[in-house]
Amino acid sequence: MCSIIVSSREINELNYVNYFTQFRGPDSTNVYKKNGITFIHNLLSMTGSFTTQPFLKDDIVCLYNGEVYNYKEFGDYKSDGECLIDLYHEYGCDFVKKLDGEFAIFLMDFSKNITLVSTDVFGKKPLWYSTADGEFGVASYKSALERIGFENIQRVEANTYLINFKPVGELYSFDLKQHKNTYDDWVSAFQRSIRKRYHDSTQKVFIGLSSGYDSGAIACELNNQQVDYYAYSSIGNDNPDIIKSRHSLMPENSKGFIFEATAQDYRKAHKAIEEKVEEFTYEIYSSSSDYNQFGLSLKDDNGANGLSHICSLAKKDARKIYLSGQGADEIFSDYGFQGVKKFAHSNFGGLYPDDLATIFPWASFFGSTQYSYLMKEEYISGAYGLEGRYPFLDVDVVQEFLWLNPALKNANYKSVLHHYLELNNYPFEAGQKTGFSLPTKGQFVKDGTILGDLKQSFKKKVKGLIGKN
Repeated sequence: MCSIIVSSREINELNYVNYFTQFRGPDSTNVYKKNGITFIHNLLSMTGSFTTQPFLKDDIVCLYNGEVYNYKEFGDYKSDGECLIDLYHEYGCDFVKKLDGEFAIFLMDFSKNITLVSTDVFGKKPLWYSTADGEFGVASYKSALERIGFENIQRVEANTYLINFKPVGELYSFDLKQHKNTYDDWVSAFQRSIRKRYHDSTQKVFIGLSSGYDSGAIACELNNQQVDYYAYSSIGNDNPDIIKSRHSLMPENSKGFIFEATAQDYRKAHKAIEEKVEEFTYEIYSSSSDYNQFGLSLKDDNGANGLSHICSLAKKDARKIYLSGQGADEIFSDYGFQGVKKFAHSNFGGLYPDDLATIFPWASFFGSTQYSYLMKEEYISGAYGLEGRYPFLDVDVVQEFLWLNPALKNANYKSVLHHYLELNNYPFEAGQKTGFSLPTKGQFVKDGTILGDLKQSFKKKVKGLIGKN
C-alpha cells in the first residue's frame, strides 16, 4: 500500500501536501526532481527487497503503487515494480495490459514526451489527476492535488489508461460468451487468486471473518492452502454459531479472535478515520432505475468503523495484507437473486440474462458500489499502512464467472460461492447477506466478553477495549 504524488508545480509544504498519502507508505518517503517535475513516493514494502522509488532508467521515471503478481514472468527482478520500465521499452504504453495485479502507475518518458497514467482493470488502487495551462498533477489521493492548488481534479477510471492524459482504450475486454457448464474452472481460478495474493510476499495475511459468503470463501481457501492468517470477528450482527464453527476450522498456525465491540471501540475506530482519512463521498446508483445516492460520506458509514477497528487490531499484530471480499456482491449477485433486489441500487435483481451484452457492464461492475466500497477499503486500510488485496476482483475469477451459463449463475444466491462452500463442507447460512460492522451507538453490549479459544496475548491486547461501555 504505497502512494504517489507527481506535480509540475512547485511543492513548498511537503508535510501538508503529503499528509493523508503518507499513511499508505509508512516505511519510507522519497522525493525526486527532474526537469521541474517533483516525484514523491511513500513506500510500504511488501514484495521482494526494500526498494525505494521512483524507478529510473533511460530518461524514464516511474512511480508505482500496488502489486504485480506475474512480475517473475518478465525476468529476474528483486521486486515486482522493477519490471515496469523494461516492459515499457518492450511493449510501449500497452505494457500495462501485460500486468496481472492491483496497481496504480505513473510513467514519464522525458525523451519521447510521453506520460502514462494507469490503474488495474477494476481501479483497485486510487489515482487522481488534473491538467491546466500546461501544468499537471497526479496523486493517490485527491487531497494532495487540492493542497498543491490544482482544480478540476478527476479520478482515473477503471479499465482504462491515459497517454498524455487522454484515455486510449481498455486494459481488458471481457468475453461475454456464457459457454461453461460446470463451476470447476471458476473454483480453480479462485484458488489461484488466493495463492498469488500471499505467496510471494514477506508480510502476513489477515481477514475480517463474518458469517457470510465472501469472507467465508476466503477463509476456507486459506485453510485449504494451510496459510498462516489471522481472522477477526465481531458477533454483533452475525450468526455466532457459524462464526465459532468457522474459527474452529482454522489451521494450527493461524489465529482467530472473536469479540463483541464496545462504545470505546467505536470511538477509537471513528477517531482514526477522522484523523487519517481524507473526505470521500460515495456514488451509488442503479442501471435499471433512477435510484442514486450521492454525497454520503465514508466517515458516516458504520462498515467503515468496523473495518477501522479490525485494521487497528491487525496493525498491532503485525499483519499487513488484508484480503477483502469486495466485489462478490457486485459481480456474483448484483445485490439480488432471481430478479428480486435485496437493495435498491441492484441493477437487475441478480437474474443473469441469456445475453449478457444486454446488461454489461452494469453500473456496479466498475462503478457505483464497486468503486465506492473499493475506495472505502483502500482509504481505511491505507490509513493504517496496510495493503488491501481483492481475490474476487481477479480478472480470471471474474472472467470465469461471466463464462458460466445462465443456469449456473442463477442456480443459487452467489452461486459460485454457494457451490464452493458446499463443495468444501464449510459452514454458511444460505441466502443471507452479512458483513462486518460495529454496532450503532445504541446497540453496544454493556458486558461484552471475548468468545472462542483465544490466546492470552490477545486477551491482554484487548483489555480495556472489550467488556467496557
